[in-house]
Amino acid sequence: MSTWKPRLFVFPAPCASVVSCRPSGLFPQREGQRRKGRTLEQDTARHPASDPPQEDKVPYRPRNVWKASVRREGDVIVKEYSGAPFIPRLFGRISLSWEEAALRKLEGMEGVPAFIGRPSPHAIQISAVRGRPLDKMRSGELSESCFKNLVSLLMDIHERGVAHGDLHQRNILVDQDRPAVIDFSTAYVKGRVPFLDGWILRNMILLDLERLYKVERKFFDRGDPPRMFFLYRMIKRFR
Repeated sequence: MSTWKPRLFVFPAPCASVVSCRPSGLFPQREGQRRKGRTLEQDTARHPASDPPQEDKVPYRPRNVWKASVRREGDVIVKEYSGAPFIPRLFGRISLSWEEAALRKLEGMEGVPAFIGRPSPHAIQISAVRGRPLDKMRSGELSESCFKNLVSLLMDIHERGVAHGDLHQRNILVDQDRPAVIDFSTAYVKGRVPFLDGWILRNMILLDLERLYKVERKFFDRGDPPRMFFLYRMIKRFR
């Protein structure tokens, strides 16, 4: 009778996650750069004049199935969920409709993308916006005048009955001291839910102001946080 011997299974180490900002055809080049000991971002920093920061950041694979795939076609950004599973694709169709409604409401406003079209129910075309994401900037790199312009831009957005709802610093771009706001896929447009419309819009605006406070705190070490609504405070307390 054979004697059982335990086997040692050696699993390969998981690959480091790669947040790619290039079309799929260039992924091998990215991996090659990693083997040489530098990332694409480091290479771009060594040669800043070769590609504007926003163009480097636009084409990317979705971080998860709930995120749209994004690519650039000339001066047009295409966001789509066509390759996503059924439920995320359904969610994506709704979020793209929200983004379309918001951009239509903000038509002609400087500092936000322009809506171009819907080639399919699961895709949207918007104008490309140049700029460096605020989350890639350090304290001291954002000027007072640019921050004031950002506050003014956000107030103009709110006055048109739109609340962004996801104003993370990666969704704020700065190009030559001019701010821009992108990604309105979670935006709330006044009139969407008639019965609770005013309450929803006010609370969504508070979310925007809370994100704006974090920008002011990061870059200027000042500011007073807005008084957030009860549900938000409860979530923060238990997190």
